[in-house]
Amino acid sequence: MWRFLDLDKIDGFYSAALFESIGRHVGAGSSPETILFWRVKSPVVYLGYHQCVEDEINAGFCSRSNIGVVRRILGGGCGFCDEDQILFSVIGKEGGVIPGDIQAAYKKVLGGVVDALGTIGAEGEIEPARNAVYSKGRKISGNAQGRFDGAVLINGSVLLDFDFELMDKVLKNPTKNLHPVSSAREGMITLKDMDITDIKYVKNSLRQGFEKALGIGLREGMLTESEVDTADRLLDKYRQKDWTYKMDIKRKLRKKRFLLTADEHR
Repeated sequence: MWRFLDLDKIDGFYSAALFESIGRHVGAGSSPETILFWRVKSPVVYLGYHQCVEDEINAGFCSRSNIGVVRRILGGGCGFCDEDQILFSVIGKEGGVIPGDIQAAYKKVLGGVVDALGTIGAEGEIEPARNAVYSKGRKISGNAQGRFDGAVLINGSVLLDFDFELMDKVLKNPTKNLHPVSSAREGMITLKDMDITDIKYVKNSLRQGFEKALGIGLREGMLTESEVDTADRLLDKYRQKDWTYKMDIKRKLRKKRFLLTADEHR
């Protein structure tokens, strides 16, 4: 049995602190393996751990529009998220039911998304080159993976609806993680496009899809006091500019050292 948590709408920065906190506890064996669902209260961009803000995001627009930029602890590409997406985190112990091989892990977990899409009447298939799920040839779910402190996390989204116009202003290359297309609208599809709008039905189907794909049972649970305390401490890190621009700062320092070295050898 795994624990199931649906927190509905929460702050985007807090969500990153929370799934890191749960991951630490699951890896340490002090919390059960967990599937977490949430939606963001207000629009955010989740930035992959290894990415630079400068390369991916129109930071000035985000600042003026109160759109948060959240560097997550997981790898992968960046994604724009708002309340019209169901976000999930599948958090297991390394050596458990989630395979050790990265691609095999995606295949197993995302099988739950594909199963859910079939249940609600929307076809789905895994696109392994992009670690995504496509429906009718267009992307409906983007995903990322991370492993730390004995835990493995696979996070993703399912598009209920989407503000394509806003995403085009937020991301510098909104078609980067899609099949070659001229616009994100051409390469992405939402459940609303398929006249599927019952969020409770979608969530239930997704929950059951993960149970089937992972071969587990899920029971309703609650966050522990220790998980909340750790997330509260981590939240400060996620809100710090030094964390958000971590890789930008590293790149600038490398460039500065390179230039200094080049000057010394002239």
